[in-house]
Amino acid sequence: MLGNLVRNIGIRSRVGCISFYRNFSGTIGLGSQIPGHTLDDIMKTELLKDATPKEISKIWADYHQTKDGFVSGVIPSMHYAEIQAKGKICPRFVYAIPKDSGGFEMMYSEIHQHRISFTSLEAFKALQSSAPPLLELFHYIDFQQTKELVLMRGAYKDPLTPNEAVFLVNQLQMYYRLDPERFKLVHTFNHNPMFFDFNELLKNVEYPDLLPSNQTNEKSKS
Repeated sequence: MLGNLVRNIGIRSRVGCISFYRNFSGTIGLGSQIPGHTLDDIMKTELLKDATPKEISKIWADYHQTKDGFVSGVIPSMHYAEIQAKGKICPRFVYAIPKDSGGFEMMYSEIHQHRISFTSLEAFKALQSSAPPLLELFHYIDFQQTKELVLMRGAYKDPLTPNEAVFLVNQLQMYYRLDPERFKLVHTFNHNPMFFDFNELLKNVEYPDLLPSNQTNEKSKS
């Protein structure tokens, strides 16, 4: 079944991956046209200077509970620093989302400083830097030093479901921080793409950790 799936997404083997990667040159501009914004655009940060990390985390989670089209999280500064460092040397990766109808939807991601963009792999192959992001994760470092936390806000849109958006957030943590063996796949994808094996990626999602469509708070999961 895995072999059929790989053929269906147009990547038949390691040799097939080589032709795909020949299209990569320089920095891919996925999401580069989306304007950034500051944490002050979302909340009054001056009122939180004396708040505890726990209080800020609760305010952030409560605020996003009623916001459709968003996921949120609070990441310990040390954990975010690890993701950011690995993202600088390995900014690109692919993820497989299991579908209720069977098979997987392949997603492509890029890390741009404090923003992480996701689009479908098929869209990226066809449009590259013009591919429309389906999920954008923004990381706000305003309290990284003073409160030892980083606030994350993700905006997603159809055809991604709330569950799938949360799933991608958790998979990012898994590949870039929690599992050294999975990060080896990330490193291979970025630096030795001709040896990247999509079958190994798909094996990791045979039993996915899809979560309810709620906000994800890494501080409570770690």
